[in-house]
Amino acid sequence: MGLARGAAHGAAWNFATVLAERSFGFLILGLLLRTIPARVVGLIAIASVISDLARMISVSGAGEQVLAYPGDRAVEAGAFWSQGLAALGFTIVLCLAAPWVAGLYAQPALTLVLRVMAVNIFLTAFLVVPSARLATNFRFRAVGLISLGSTVLGGVTALPLAFAGRGIEALIDQRMIGIAFYALVAAVAARWRPPRPPPWPVLRASFRFSVPLMQAAFVDYIAMTGYVMLVGLRVPVADLGRFRIAQRLVEVLQEIAFLPASKVFMPVFVAVRGEPERRDEAVRQMLDVLSMAIFFVSAVCGAAAQPIVLLMFGQHWAAAAAVFGTLTLMAPATALYGVINPLLTAARRTRLVAYFAWANAATIMLAAWFGAPFGLRALAWALAGRGVLGVALFLAALRLGLERPVAPVLKMLALPCLGLLVGRLAAAAALAAWPGLGLVAQLLLTGGVAAAVFLLVVTAAAPARIIGMTARLHRAFLGPRPV
Repeated sequence: MGLARGAAHGAAWNFATVLAERSFGFLILGLLLRTIPARVVGLIAIASVISDLARMISVSGAGEQVLAYPGDRAVEAGAFWSQGLAALGFTIVLCLAAPWVAGLYAQPALTLVLRVMAVNIFLTAFLVVPSARLATNFRFRAVGLISLGSTVLGGVTALPLAFAGRGIEALIDQRMIGIAFYALVAAVAARWRPPRPPPWPVLRASFRFSVPLMQAAFVDYIAMTGYVMLVGLRVPVADLGRFRIAQRLVEVLQEIAFLPASKVFMPVFVAVRGEPERRDEAVRQMLDVLSMAIFFVSAVCGAAAQPIVLLMFGQHWAAAAAVFGTLTLMAPATALYGVINPLLTAARRTRLVAYFAWANAATIMLAAWFGAPFGLRALAWALAGRGVLGVALFLAALRLGLERPVAPVLKMLALPCLGLLVGRLAAAAALAAWPGLGLVAQLLLTGGVAAAVFLLVVTAAAPARIIGMTARLHRAFLGPRPV
């Protein structure tokens, strides 16, 4: 199977499994949130963000090393042991710091919750290398099915606890059981087991490779999710729970529209890093498809934000709907950054990854800190506005990665951006013209109008581009058309 077909088939399997996983996950979440109050969701949000931040930092770099040096068992050993030691250190630090963090947020229950969830940090060290080994061989179907299985098992475990009124235990157990299952099954599928400790030079080289990516993981997580820690210091814990649900919806939107393709970026960019022309063509084609997908999903979900939230979680989560709709406007920055990080990493320019990640996170933290005291809607608009600055920042990073002008990339993003804005406006006008509809009718009307208008705009404005994109996808999945 060629590179293009391998990447396309991997992305297709990723999409199918991510869609199934997120659909089941939100079915479970919808059931959980009908019994768990916003205050508990806010409490778990603080604990999970802090533990996930430590987890992301400690294991970042291990998977990238395996992908960058496929088949090198010495690199695998160095990656596992360097990140495993880091994970153990973060686990211990979080356990010791738990009482101080609980006092900072004035939530005494956080102490025990943080200590239990700290175990996830260490468990994650056992799943990164086998997952990367599977990705190196384009076994994305296995990766997706394992992830789906972990979501199903965690959700099934959490429901009985939630219905029994034990909301905190339900949300904790859901995460811990899912990670443990993923680590065990991924190791079996990849035929991997923890290797012996490597010599010190190998371990030191692994740390040297990973440290910039650990920095980038820290700031990337702050930019994507971790700024909730700052929001939690500025708003009541119940409002934090509502914001976290809106933020989580945006994360899932990005995962469905972007994550399936993003998993193949690193293997593809590693394969073509010695061929500048082929690399640039790969970036252009990937960004073309990616931007269309993520802008389309953002247009539809943003237009139908209110019926989506109310149908899934109930009327008492209505405050999260407007926040979710506004946060979907962050799509342009997400589309660009999703290509830049693996592009620079594959080129082994990991310090640049860290520098741009810091700049991205800093602007998001400033927007969150100063926007939060004015209410959740003001916070959402501050974050969406910050996305405009993020586009400029990421275009500069892409210029360094490709070493050529990026004006064509900016033009490429203009069309789906126009489709998003026109689609959202058309959906709002349609809803105003038919007031009093039920939630299901609102969902069908707003989502349908936004989807139809988006497709009409992009097809009418650039028919050759859409035809070319469709032909490339057809060739990638099914091979060339018969003559």
